[in-house]
Amino acid sequence: MAAARYAVLLAAGLGRRLGGPKPLVRLRGRPLAWYPLSVLHLLGVSEACIVTRRELAGELRGLAESIYGPGAVDVVVNEEPWRENGYSLLLASRGCPGLGWEPVYVSMSDHVYSPLLPARLQPLPGWAHYGIAGDGDPCCVDVEEATRLQASGGIGYAVGKGLRYWSHVDTGVHAARPAGLAEEARRALASGGGVLSLNTLTSGLAARGLLYVAEASGQPWTEIDTPRDLEEAEKGERRRVVDHVLSWLRC
Repeated sequence: MAAARYAVLLAAGLGRRLGGPKPLVRLRGRPLAWYPLSVLHLLGVSEACIVTRRELAGELRGLAESIYGPGAVDVVVNEEPWRENGYSLLLASRGCPGLGWEPVYVSMSDHVYSPLLPARLQPLPGWAHYGIAGDGDPCCVDVEEATRLQASGGIGYAVGKGLRYWSHVDTGVHAARPAGLAEEARRALASGGGVLSLNTLTSGLAARGLLYVAEASGQPWTEIDTPRDLEEAEKGERRRVVDHVLSWLRC
C-alpha cells in the first residue's frame, strides 16, 4: 500500500454528545475533519471521498477542496446515518469512482492522529481486506468508550467495545480494499436489520481471517467524542496530541 492515492472520510455521525456535527466542531480554530484530511494529504493522498449528511456536504466539500484542490474530492450523501459507519463505507465503495481492490485509507472524522499511525498500515498485506492501526497502550482516550481488538502477529481475531480481553484499541485509522467488503457487508446487513456498524463489518472480516491489525502502540492520537474530550484537547492532557499533529502540519 505504498503511497495510497485515495482516502475515505466517514463523517455522517449525528454528534449528539458533542452538541453538533462532529466534523465541523472546532479544535484550535479548525474543524475536526481538517485534521485527518490534512494528515492523509501529507502522506501523499491526492483524492478524498467524504461520506456525510446532506446538510454538511457543501461545507465539507469546501474544506476538503481547500486541502486537496478542486476536482479531487467526491462527496457521497448518507441519507440514513442511523445505519452507522459501516453502511457509510459501503456507500463510498459504491459511489466514489475508482474505489476497487487498490487499498485506500479510511478515517473517522473525529479522530486526531499523528501521520505515523496511517504510515503503519503501509503496506496492507495481500491477504487482508481490511486493516486497523491498533494501540496496545493508549493514553489519551477513554478505553471504556473505545473499540477493542484481539490480535496477534498482525492478524485480527475479534473486534468490539465489550471485549473483556484485548490486545489493542482501535485508533480510528484504517485501510481497506473496498471491493473486498461487499460480501461481508451484504451478510451483515441481512442479519442486522439494515444497520451496519464498522465493528460488525470488521468482526465478520476477522472471523474470515481477512483483518489485519498494524502495531501502532505509542503513537500520538485521540478521539473527540464529548465536550470534555474537546476541552482536554484544547488545554488538558490531550493537548500534546494536537501539538504533535500541528507540528507535522507546520501550523
